[in-house]
Amino acid sequence: MGGRIQIRQEEVKANRRPLRRQFMGAFTLVLLYSFIGSMLVWGVTLFVLIQQTGHRILPANYYEQKIPEILSYVDQHQDALLSPQMQEALERIIPVKGMQYQVVNLSGNIVYGWKGQSFVNGPADLVSKLNRNEKSGGKYIHYYPILGRDKQLKGMLVLRYSLSMSDNNPGNGLVIALVLSSLIAPFFFIVLFSFLFARRLGRRLEPSIARIIGGARRIQQNDLDFSVAGAGGSKELVELSDAFEEMRIALEQSLKREWKLEQERRDMISAIAHDLRTPLTIIQGHVDNLIESGTRHPERLAKYLVTIQNSTQRADKMLTELLFLNKIDTPDFTLHYRLTDVRAFCERKKEEYELLCQEKGIAFYFSYMNRRQDQETLLQLDTARLEQVLDNVLTNSLRFTPAEGSISWSIDIEEKQVILELKDTGPGFRPQDLRRMFDKFYSGDSSRSQPQGHSGLGLYTAKLLVEKHGGQIEAGNRAEGGARVIITVPDHEAKA
Repeated sequence: MGGRIQIRQEEVKANRRPLRRQFMGAFTLVLLYSFIGSMLVWGVTLFVLIQQTGHRILPANYYEQKIPEILSYVDQHQDALLSPQMQEALERIIPVKGMQYQVVNLSGNIVYGWKGQSFVNGPADLVSKLNRNEKSGGKYIHYYPILGRDKQLKGMLVLRYSLSMSDNNPGNGLVIALVLSSLIAPFFFIVLFSFLFARRLGRRLEPSIARIIGGARRIQQNDLDFSVAGAGGSKELVELSDAFEEMRIALEQSLKREWKLEQERRDMISAIAHDLRTPLTIIQGHVDNLIESGTRHPERLAKYLVTIQNSTQRADKMLTELLFLNKIDTPDFTLHYRLTDVRAFCERKKEEYELLCQEKGIAFYFSYMNRRQDQETLLQLDTARLEQVLDNVLTNSLRFTPAEGSISWSIDIEEKQVILELKDTGPGFRPQDLRRMFDKFYSGDSSRSQPQGHSGLGLYTAKLLVEKHGGQIEAGNRAEGGARVIITVPDHEAKA
């Protein structure tokens, strides 16, 4: 088991080596194994040659190399070679074992030598073939003149030989085959091991390459539900697969964001159409009533106009929220900080909220705590946006807090931040509300919503503005019942 794990670790390590190192390693092994294979062939050849010590291996041009010595001998003895008594002496010069010869007189007749075939047919043929070379029957024939002491032509020497190792070494076929094999062995082994190692390297690289190519084709088909992470084969392929996987993830996230934006756009259109339809329908209905019976029932005119005014204000408020949301979602939206007396700001807002609560018969409680050592209440804040956040949160509490209930607002100023907490005695948040209450266009259960009209943008806008301040907003339920929202906003000067 341990051996298998070690082998697997070595394979993983090999699959992460750079391609350059793998190619160099394969090339080195090709040369090494080719050298070993060639040495084996050479060793066998040497062994056979030692066993065949008495049999000399003649090269292909062995007999051709003997020709100059033979012709020199002919020039020395001239026409004396035409005497049959010279045959024995001439055959000591000519290697008759592998070379045939003929001594021919002026009439074209063979005086002595090889009787197998006559190569000269008469005096005229003898003269035409002087100093010529020709090939016949797979062998070469050389014609050389025999001159007398008076430099006159007296006859001709005909030499017949081969330029083939097999012909020059009859009975030594195995030795010749081994010699030839030893010559081509290095090239053969280089080709063989190059093929084997290239195939092995290809099996290591092809799966990862095929995986990446397959991933590219799936992306082309808008299919991102796959992964190419972990592809091996080489360091470069690992890096390529990791980069490809990062690209796939980024593309998937980008598409999801695009799909989400598209869905939000559809939800926004649906929400706008739904929320604007109600006030517009009311306006349209009251205008129709005014047209039809306004002159007959003048006492209803004021009531109709107030309703039209309220509905118009609701529609205007929704459009204002949408325009502001479009503005705050842009990257160039910035806050305008200024030195603010937090206590004075909260006291002013307290008076507004008390009036709003009184209109609904809701009790309003306010508490203030300054934990700073110097008791300073000045902080760098964008009060306009912070006021917008508080208004949105309080409006949400007013919507769900019943008459005779209560809303509490506590302010806690710390060294580098201010904590604003709003609590009410309403029904609190349901689990699904806690998960989605800060989502765009989320308005909760329609059966629990109030008839004033609710676009679902208030808490979403509040969250964006708090995050722009570098703070955070949290929501939850009180143990004794009701909802609570905690807003933490840092001092911009301390944050910087």
